[in-house]
Amino acid sequence: MVDCCSNGLVTAKEMVRECPSCEGIGKAVKIITVKAMLKPLSLENLNGNANHSFCSNEKCDVVYFDTNNKTYVKSDVKVPVFQKENSRTVPVCYCFNWTKEKIIEYTELGQGTKPLEHIKENTKANRCGCEVNNPQGSCCLGNVTQYIKSLPN
Repeated sequence: MVDCCSNGLVTAKEMVRECPSCEGIGKAVKIITVKAMLKPLSLENLNGNANHSFCSNEKCDVVYFDTNNKTYVKSDVKVPVFQKENSRTVPVCYCFNWTKEKIIEYTELGQGTKPLEHIKENTKANRCGCEVNNPQGSCCLGNVTQYIKSLPN
């Protein structure tokens, strides 16, 4: 069985599409991710048979869009989206609650690798649930690594 943090093959259904709002390239997400993330009122308007993409552009309010250009914005989603929020309390890793603030604290203590080690350990134990916890629907390790590298030394 392939775990949620492994790289799988991209199928035709998972091809990238352009966000109808910002025209940035969206990343395909599984419908289970969109269903898990949308608030009930937005979920009622979901076309469950359409392919959906995630827009990671921090300046764009759109989080998800489908093949018919129906969009779901930040206010339609249950959790703050790492790529779109500046708050220090926003999760970078949704499965194991590594917020920006918590990562900064470990980095300031000289333990910058601790978040990565913790996430990798739990991923190896098949405990991550990125498909339903992370709005981007995929592993957070890239986000965590990038965020740690962006912090001042």
